[in-house]
Amino acid sequence: MGRKRGEIEEWLRKVVFSGEKGEYIVFIKHRTDKGVVLRPIPGRLIDDLRRGYLYVGEEMIPFHRVIEIRRKDGTIVYSRRSGEKK
Repeated sequence: MGRKRGEIEEWLRKVVFSGEKGEYIVFIKHRTDKGVVLRPIPGRLIDDLRRGYLYVGEEMIPFHRVIEIRRKDGTIVYSRRSGEKK
């Protein structure tokens, strides 16, 4: 019996494996010396996702740091802030 995927994983799979990676931007929580900021990651830079992580080059980003997913036109398709997809 497989595990149930969460909504964020379903959206990230859609971004990475749909063939339309370039149409999305994933915003993650990023800590800096000035505090926490939202860092945009263009979908085209995401190499893979597995076991709860996004792989961007040599960087592994846990799913729990993903705050929002937007289309390039600015439409929010997923937001952890509101807890609901648009």
